[in-house]
Amino acid sequence: MSGGPIPAPGTNVLVHGLGRFGGGREAVRFLARAGCRVRIADKSAGEDLQSVRTAIGDFEGLDWQLGREDEALLDGIDLFVANPAIPDHNPLLHAARARGVAITQEVDLFLAAYPGTVLAVTGTNGKSTTATLLHGALVRAGKDALLGGNIGHSLLADEANWRTDQLAVLEISSFQLERLAPEAVVHGAVFTRVTKDHVDRHGTLAAYHAAKGRLAAAATGFVVHCAEDPVASGYATPARQRLRYALTEPAPDSVGLADGFVSVRLGRAAAERIVHRNALRLLGEFQVENVMAASAAARCGGAAPHAIGVAMAQAAPLPFRLQLVAVLAGVRVFDNGVSTEIESTRSALQALAGGSPRINRIHWIGGGKSKDGDYATVAAGILPHVASAHLFGAAATPLGAAIGARCPTSVHDKVQAALESAFTAAQPGDTVLFSPAFASFDQYPNFRARALEFHEWLASRRAQGTTAS
Repeated sequence: MSGGPIPAPGTNVLVHGLGRFGGGREAVRFLARAGCRVRIADKSAGEDLQSVRTAIGDFEGLDWQLGREDEALLDGIDLFVANPAIPDHNPLLHAARARGVAITQEVDLFLAAYPGTVLAVTGTNGKSTTATLLHGALVRAGKDALLGGNIGHSLLADEANWRTDQLAVLEISSFQLERLAPEAVVHGAVFTRVTKDHVDRHGTLAAYHAAKGRLAAAATGFVVHCAEDPVASGYATPARQRLRYALTEPAPDSVGLADGFVSVRLGRAAAERIVHRNALRLLGEFQVENVMAASAAARCGGAAPHAIGVAMAQAAPLPFRLQLVAVLAGVRVFDNGVSTEIESTRSALQALAGGSPRINRIHWIGGGKSKDGDYATVAAGILPHVASAHLFGAAATPLGAAIGARCPTSVHDKVQAALESAFTAAQPGDTVLFSPAFASFDQYPNFRARALEFHEWLASRRAQGTTAS
């Protein structure tokens, strides 16, 4: 697989932005092992980065420059490795371009060096779940397979275990895709639905969609996408095979439902049953679609239908992704803390409401920082499904105004107060759903930190003896 040139020994490299999930750290390790001379810069010099420095202290000769971001860092540098979170308008990145310094990223280093076959997963929601399902199916089928990327594990860390006959499942984000090397190649591209997100980063919705589309352009073997997704359906690709999935009878080269079974049709062959939708531990039609996407990719990767089905039936929800986490005083409590935009929250609400909020009263906790200032769309997304709304953070007041008098609503600064309010409003038999629908950056470094605060509240509630079952 190719993601650009592999740095030669002796190359002077600047790794800018260590990140918090290992990508920068493993890029440093990879480059040091390759014999490069590595300078490490990050505008932060906080304790979290000092722990990263300690973790890679086994490499001698690293040039640590934490706590600075000035242009002098580029002196003598041949290659600039940028963290995906660093935007294009960053002054140091801009200066590197002006100097003609080659720019790459951790995922391109991996694609350039990896000798096996890459199956990459992207989309707006469900990337991590779909990538995990795909990896689980491949492993269940006896395939040698790795899992990493945007899911939180750098595949550069697995270099010692790389094999030519191996499959690597790579979750890849729009931030990574917008800088993907033009020569980057993957065998398979798997898309969950591509909707709306990260307009604050990409500038326009069209630019966000275009970034996602770069994965289809990099695929040579196959592309998998939802038949009802007009964005992914429009992506051009040189891939030899295109498979679509939908909650309908499977057509040729598609995945669908046949008598309730997720079923795959490769070409015009008969449909192969994978797993019955009622056997899944994952909730909601959006999760059935994730199972379909992963099943199609697993079949293209050589996994047998039975092995795929067993893996899908055994798969549990990933942390922070529509999990029933407690029943407190007769109230079901669900965690969908991964949600940073309305479509994820809308899908969760639809899965829990069972078609009628009068049957299942849902008390929603949401809020954070808006990416586009469109509070009306969020209000329209939650109102058909909720009995009450409990808002927190920067979005609380404007979203409360958008909801108006159409739903009982409480507005709070902190998430703990919103959680307490929701639980007070709930009665035995009701549901409390934590699904923020907004970015976390008003008060938290990432969605995980916010979700963990929800779990701290939950632990406190349990300690008070309010757990009914």
